[in-house]
Amino acid sequence: MSSSRGQYIRIETTGRKTGKPHQVIVRFLAFPNRIVIFPMQGENLTQHWVLNLAENPAIRIFMDDKIWTGTAQVRRITGLDDPLLPVFTRKYGRVIVGKWYKGQHNYVEVSLAHVESGSIPNDELIYGDLEAAFDGVADNYDHHIFGNVINSWLRTVSIGLLKTIFKPGDTLLEIGCGTGTETLALAQAGMKIVACDISPRMIEVLKRKVSAAGLSQAVHPVYAKPSMNLSNVIMSEIGRIYFDGAYSTYGAVNTEPNLGGMFREIHSILKDDARLVLGVWNKYCLYEMAGYSLRLKPSLAFARLRNPVPVGKSRFCVTSNAFSIRSLNQYIKPYFKIKKVFGVVITLPPSNLTKYAPNGRALKLLEKFDLRLGSVFPINRLGDHFLGVYEKL
Repeated sequence: MSSSRGQYIRIETTGRKTGKPHQVIVRFLAFPNRIVIFPMQGENLTQHWVLNLAENPAIRIFMDDKIWTGTAQVRRITGLDDPLLPVFTRKYGRVIVGKWYKGQHNYVEVSLAHVESGSIPNDELIYGDLEAAFDGVADNYDHHIFGNVINSWLRTVSIGLLKTIFKPGDTLLEIGCGTGTETLALAQAGMKIVACDISPRMIEVLKRKVSAAGLSQAVHPVYAKPSMNLSNVIMSEIGRIYFDGAYSTYGAVNTEPNLGGMFREIHSILKDDARLVLGVWNKYCLYEMAGYSLRLKPSLAFARLRNPVPVGKSRFCVTSNAFSIRSLNQYIKPYFKIKKVFGVVITLPPSNLTKYAPNGRALKLLEKFDLRLGSVFPINRLGDHFLGVYEKL
């Protein structure tokens, strides 16, 4: 192994409280027969795995198609002149190190033992990444939505569309509910929601909000992985049920490792002619392509054209894939057909570029203009996201 193999590795420790495998993605330095990992300073999720090692130093390392086992020790740098610091900084850059590792005096040294044989289930590993990532942001997720004018606008548009597609009394399935922005809005409009998410922490936050809003009879949060026995999980939680419709907005589709399996599972528990609404991070974003091209940054202008979107080119903290209506169709066409497409955030800047967004009345006027353009072909295919309305086959 050499230090140039990659930017990240996956490690697995044993939970000190649960006794279950605990996986995280980390930055690393590789040397002959050992790996050095600096935990991110003050990042709760990463610190958990360090605490796990104090109880049980056994560790597994996943990279490419190999799995290494080893023994870990938590060590302390010798000072600012420690030779590990410039090596780590040279590999990852001063910005990353300054942002995530400043003030971190401990590191983990792993002595490698041997390479295990066999393979690991890729979908499970990706779900593990997603669960960990969203658990880590669950408590502040509402601020992420409502503290950003574009993210807030995205939810305003999706809720408005969902209320026109579904009606009071409908029982709906939600995939990737997060902390329940759409969930609560639809429940307050008289619909019943089975709200699924892969993050237990997101589910916990949603349950608290549902209880506080007095909507416990209308919302049933469920921890579930969409492509892995979703129908069985729901049946075990609330009994056999067939839904009047389903929706998933702004994230779950783009991070799902097995889209075909997810759509198959959703299809199996929807009533005939039911509607499915998907909010999808779009492959072709007019604002990004034009803006970054004018700034002579083609790698950012066209970053979404390659899946998964390269690390550092995506605004998201997890592996993400961008889809157009056409590219998504290869996964969904055996189960659903497209009926309508609405582009969202076309003339407005994406959520990571809100410094270019106007304020006050100008923003409201641009939102109205954006909403009108969102239903005009082919402009509706060029938003930061699109909302697709599908019908069950």
